[in-house]
Amino acid sequence: MDNDVMKSHLRWLARRREIGKLAERCSELELELSAFVGENIKLQPAKTKGGYDEIYTVLQGGTCIAVLRVNSPYRAQKDPIGELDPYQPLDGPGRLALEWTAYQRLNPIGLSPKPLWRTNDAIACSWLPWNRASEHLVKNRSNFWNTIGKIIPAIAQMHQHGVTHLDLNLGNVLLEPNCDGVALIDFEFGPKKWATLPQQQAYDFLKIIDDCTRRRRGGDLMLKNIHRLEDILQAHVPPALQEADMHFAYTSLKRLKEYTELCKALGTVFNGFNR
Repeated sequence: MDNDVMKSHLRWLARRREIGKLAERCSELELELSAFVGENIKLQPAKTKGGYDEIYTVLQGGTCIAVLRVNSPYRAQKDPIGELDPYQPLDGPGRLALEWTAYQRLNPIGLSPKPLWRTNDAIACSWLPWNRASEHLVKNRSNFWNTIGKIIPAIAQMHQHGVTHLDLNLGNVLLEPNCDGVALIDFEFGPKKWATLPQQQAYDFLKIIDDCTRRRRGGDLMLKNIHRLEDILQAHVPPALQEADMHFAYTSLKRLKEYTELCKALGTVFNGFNR
């Protein structure tokens, strides 16, 4: 067995142990959710790890009707958060409260799942049968400009409704199958005390662009037409965000530093970036 296969097997075993430790609590949550829905439901662990929490699909008669995020006291996270990263992980209740509030604000404008039910250690939201933008672009790199042309305005709308993300990568963006709709998910981080609101919001734009540099997700198309990206940002990034001091982001977003021309263009939009 080679190293990659061995690592994958060990990760699978660790995940099964984490899920097993939550089995008793999940049985309780099934009863609570069944009472809320009015019919028996079953919880099924999602394929994704779910960051700091465990994620389950809520099944009713074999059909997925919701997604449940459950705080797990057994999951240890060791994110390499640097001194100049403007975000920090919240505790379990803080993550649930942040995501619940974000969905309450964003769902009415079509930018998130709908929050449905909550208890002290779990929240349920509607299930969207949409694709993650990261997966979509791997399969459809040529659709990069249409995709980023939907995501950037969605970020601006999110900010207009009082929500910031701080960990906005393509895996935290859902796309409707026809790519008309965008949903923003997985709110887990709060700001560090030194980060102003304009800095946080500007960072959301820079963070998604940092993730877009991956060539297998269409990054080569972005890098070939940097001025097109600059035009999109100029159209949607408010002056207050453009004027925020973003010196710290050049250190925090390590992929961007590899692309000098891209950083120069971003520096014309975001004050202090690339200096």
